[in-house]
Amino acid sequence: MTIGAKLSAWLDERTGHKKLLAAVLDEPIPGGARWAYVFGATLALLFVVEAVTGALLATAYAPSVQTAWASVHYITFTMSGGWIVRGLHHFGCDAMIVVLGMHLFQVAAYGAYKRPREVTWWVGILLLAMVLGFAVTGSLLPWDQSGYWARRVETNIAGTVPLVGAWVQGLVMGGSDYGSLTLARFYALHVAVLPASLAGLLALHVALYRKHGNTPPASLTREAARKTEPFFPSQVAKNLLATLLVVAVVFYLTVKHHGAPLDAPADPVSDYPARPEWYLLWMFRLLHVFEGSAGSVAALLVPAVVAGYLVLLPLLDKAPGTAIRPRAIVLGPLVLGAMGILGLTFGSMQSDAADAGYQASRKKADARAEIAVSLARRGVPPGGPLQMLRSDPGLHGEELFTKSCASCHTLGDLGDAKKATAPSLDGWGTTAWLLAMVHDPDGDARFGRTPYKGQMPSADVAPKDRKPDDPPFKPMSKEDMLAVASFLAAQGDAPGDPPGAGRGDEAARKAGEKIVTDRCTGCHLYKGDGDDGDQGLAPELSGYGSLAWVRAQIANPATKATYRPKAVDDGKSKGHMPRFDGDLSPADLDLVARWTRARARGVPLGE
Repeated sequence: MTIGAKLSAWLDERTGHKKLLAAVLDEPIPGGARWAYVFGATLALLFVVEAVTGALLATAYAPSVQTAWASVHYITFTMSGGWIVRGLHHFGCDAMIVVLGMHLFQVAAYGAYKRPREVTWWVGILLLAMVLGFAVTGSLLPWDQSGYWARRVETNIAGTVPLVGAWVQGLVMGGSDYGSLTLARFYALHVAVLPASLAGLLALHVALYRKHGNTPPASLTREAARKTEPFFPSQVAKNLLATLLVVAVVFYLTVKHHGAPLDAPADPVSDYPARPEWYLLWMFRLLHVFEGSAGSVAALLVPAVVAGYLVLLPLLDKAPGTAIRPRAIVLGPLVLGAMGILGLTFGSMQSDAADAGYQASRKKADARAEIAVSLARRGVPPGGPLQMLRSDPGLHGEELFTKSCASCHTLGDLGDAKKATAPSLDGWGTTAWLLAMVHDPDGDARFGRTPYKGQMPSADVAPKDRKPDDPPFKPMSKEDMLAVASFLAAQGDAPGDPPGAGRGDEAARKAGEKIVTDRCTGCHLYKGDGDDGDQGLAPELSGYGSLAWVRAQIANPATKATYRPKAVDDGKSKGHMPRFDGDLSPADLDLVARWTRARARGVPLGE
């Protein structure tokens, strides 16, 4: 006897492993090995992948609102091999949902839910629910925008359930809103309650399967079905190939996406284009197919009907055999339901793809995520990732502009051009913008949509409403207009701005200054001087577009520093923009001024 044989005999005497292996590998398969039987083994391997990768992730994950996102960022971008582990965990869960769906259809097609396998079917339905529970709880754990807002959509739907909805929503959230208790409860469910429940159900499912064996397809004759084939080697080979294929796909997706995606940190006050996960998009689509409260009812009633049908299927099917044709009526809802779910899912995706507003919001969210990931590479402060984002001048400046300015102005993709009531700030303060302003001040991108329309004449076109006793109009040449634009653009220059930028040479700017003092101070102020004194509407041109000018304009436009207080009522200039020095802190006023000037002129924001 060889050493290996002796070792095997020694181990068998103490463990009985040979009998166990024989029970597993010599199991008879009615009708022989089939590809239809590979789903169980594939799901078992995916469960192992999830368990192993989940345990590895738990060694670096910190479950709190302040630390969750930062720890996931560390796993994904810093920890050696962390992105692979997280990617396998993420896409492995998606794969489990897909394979479980395919397994459900295979079992239904073979009639493997019929007597005496009803309990096996019901346990399988519970396993499907458990896997969906894993997916839902796990996607919140990074505490990023995607998972946070997806869960809010789902719990808001659940909260509309009559009688128990509010209670269930409060139980899941751990309070009146999402926070640390919510994350703690989802984490406990994901790493303790669901794994223990799934392991128990999986053991029961395997035991029931072993008790009743495979259900051969109805197409086999009775004689062919009586013929059996051992589980090893044919079925083992098929199972191995199928599992390797699925794992290869999961690994490919992991490498392609460099792990699992990570959105920006969850921000409860942000304007995020919330969507549920892909496997629940069909429920989200129901909210839009049916209007108003009917959508919420449909989003709750349809899943309940689907679940009820699946549970009752073994009791509804009274056909004597497993052939599909006699069972067509009872299986019809399963096929139609699957087609409906797929149709609603793809309909939701297509609707989003065609929705320009959603795509713009999605692009903005993706850009914010990239910035957050980049900032976190330098370290996340003790206050958490939201403090990190709100301390970033670029992001916080954009937030301030969106909140305070974008309701009237447009700048880049911020604001609504159709609803704008103030000048577009794209290029504002540059030579090109000012040249267009001098030529056509009433254009929609300048003052054409404001109360100032018609107040400033075009410099090179005589006004149509000139009176006979008005002084002679002298159109300004293109050279003079360019000199004025160059001079005014230079007024807004600051250290750190790129040189030149179309603002002409010093001679042109000096010529522009002379034209301004000779022709423009009838309406405008320049260095505090002008014919209209405090009564004019036109702004101060000294320092026009500079950081100090912009800050003064935002703080209070009704001063001689920018526009004059010709008519002030309750702290706001009539027909003018409101003042913000009562709404924004001095630091925020400085930041939004710096951010707006930099974005408008295309210059660095600076520190």
